Amino acid sequence: MHKIPVNILLLALLGIVFVAFYVNAEESNQQVELSLQDCISLALKSNLNIRIQNLNPQIQDSILLMTKGRYDPSLSFNINTSSSEGKSVSQKTNAQSFGFGIKDPIITGGEYGISLNSSRSDSDSISQSLNPAYRSGTVFSISQPLMEGFGIGLNRIPIIIAKNNKDISTLRLKSQLIKNLTDVQNTYWELVFAIENLKVQELALKQAQDLLNLNIKLKENDKASLSDILQAQSAVASREADVLSAKDAIKDAEDKLKRITNIIQDESQWEISIIPTDTPISEEISVDIQDSIALALEKRPEYLQAKLDVENSDLTVKLAKNQKLPIIDLDGSLSLNGLGDKFSEPYSQVGKAENRTWTAGIALRMPLGGKSDNGYLKKSQLEKEQKLLALKDQEQQVIADVRSAVRQLDTGIKRIQATTKAEEFARQVLATEEKKYSLGLSTSYNLLQFQANLATATKNRLRAVIDYRKSVVNLYQSQGVTLDRLNIAFEE
Repeated sequence: MHKIPVNILLLALLGIVFVAFYVNAEESNQQVELSLQDCISLALKSNLNIRIQNLNPQIQDSILLMTKGRYDPSLSFNINTSSSEGKSVSQKTNAQSFGFGIKDPIITGGEYGISLNSSRSDSDSISQSLNPAYRSGTVFSISQPLMEGFGIGLNRIPIIIAKNNKDISTLRLKSQLIKNLTDVQNTYWELVFAIENLKVQELALKQAQDLLNLNIKLKENDKASLSDILQAQSAVASREADVLSAKDAIKDAEDKLKRITNIIQDESQWEISIIPTDTPISEEISVDIQDSIALALEKRPEYLQAKLDVENSDLTVKLAKNQKLPIIDLDGSLSLNGLGDKFSEPYSQVGKAENRTWTAGIALRMPLGGKSDNGYLKKSQLEKEQKLLALKDQEQQVIADVRSAVRQLDTGIKRIQATTKAEEFARQVLATEEKKYSLGLSTSYNLLQFQANLATATKNRLRAVIDYRKSVVNLYQSQGVTLDRLNIAFEE
């Protein structure tokens, strides 16, 4: 089966769902029919938690771009003019200059640059042989750290950490998607249960009302006692309360579903009733616990986040260790100079490299004490240890989640089988007791008790079916495959 990308899914379904929601609500007395897929689509589009988390990868992408920007070249330009006069000797000097250059960082940690400078000066001093004098120069420079800050791998660490942080934010978004879609499915099935449970409670109420009416007629013929009527009246009142509670449960489930899917656009729409169109399927699913654990450790976003956190902390320790090294920089430059009394003359000299100057040197700087660097290294090592412990804890949490989900799945199918039998036996017992009551061989108390037993048995069967459906949803969440099972392709 092909997976449906999120964007295509939204474009294809959401417009239909939104229109159907509001049009159907108006045309069907404030009721709307929604399938489970409709609710999932609405949640993907409108859930506020998902929309909030969706911004984090974009923020981290901007940070990654900023980090890469440290290796962008920079351009400089300057222009100056000056004039000076001497007091003791009558002389005046005017000068104008301009220059521009470019510097480009190197991935090894160094930097190279090229600059061009040109100036013109004129003076009434007899000591200036060229008047005006034109000077120009081209300078090639390079600087490379030899210990602290040296190395391609070391200088790529900030970029790698920024990429990992982006991946972490993406995994958090995926985790939020899985959580919300799991909540949507579980809430949908809780609404299904609440609606079916109301039917059970209404049937139990009708049975009590029928018995009350029957006892009133029998009392008129002296075939029932006042106690029989009072018992039936008590049961009617009690079951009316059960019906009210069941209706409240429906409204609670509807409100939660509306909140998760964020389909409410104004206050009046809170009163719209949701009619689920899907029914739970209780086919048995066979799961191997070890395979499920292995799959979860491969897919769970929380575990993958923890692994990236460990990788980032390890890279930070490497940076901290490098910062403890002495700062030794190798610097070198080559300057090509020219001088003349015409504007073009110094440039021709530069081109011929007739006047050149080169420099080379090593600069050393070593902080005394090293408290700052030692503290940073110690902090980084402790944080790495903390991340390793968090990874181990997350691994144990993943394993515990999977084991619990698999147990619930195994127990769930057995609960369905047991509660189905119990319901059938309760139905048979009630039918037998009704026949006995019609022959005067039973009491109102017994009949009401068996009616309540059947209602409880039916409710327990419904609960088991819904819980099994939810346990399948929770299993997929524990394995980290919710999106795959819903055929939703997660695209960054």
